[in-house]
Amino acid sequence: MKAFQNYLKQFPHYSEEMFEQLLPHLNKIELKANEYFLKEGKTCKKLAFIQNGIVRIYYTHDGKEITKCFCRENNITCSYSSLITQTPSELAIQALEDTVLIALPHSSLQQLYSQSIFWQQMGRLAGEREFVIEENHNRSMRDLSATERYRHILENDSELLQRVSLNHLASYIQVTPETLSRIRSKKNRI
Repeated sequence: MKAFQNYLKQFPHYSEEMFEQLLPHLNKIELKANEYFLKEGKTCKKLAFIQNGIVRIYYTHDGKEITKCFCRENNITCSYSSLITQTPSELAIQALEDTVLIALPHSSLQQLYSQSIFWQQMGRLAGEREFVIEENHNRSMRDLSATERYRHILENDSELLQRVSLNHLASYIQVTPETLSRIRSKKNRI
């Protein structure tokens, strides 16, 4: 819980009272590698803070899994559009290694929003942060070559390469596993 408390401290107007309000609403979810926090077609009923582990958010297109993002420790994960609208999700959230989540039900989040401006600001700012991350990823998909996308991960997030499979990484940078192998081979020869 300390990591989640530290995460909340970054938002304006945080106080210990805010954390105390939150505690009765939280529950711990432990996922083994390859287990799901959310399956495609199910409604996202919880927002989760990742205490330990890594998850991937993906969708299926023409029978292929496309990794949208990876979420790691000290970050929030959910299918935002499903959580907000309470409709079935087009996304799945799968643990890639043993993962511990601290979950907050949608109904509790709505209750907290009505209790304090802190929760409203936290929700807005966390959502804005996720929007910026997604927009940056979409821009790199549009503007960078596959080699440049791989190089960017290598230079800015090399830990990711140790934690996710090459198949998941390939789908994230939107190339085939064979193309990623060629990119990596060329990079290793340089």
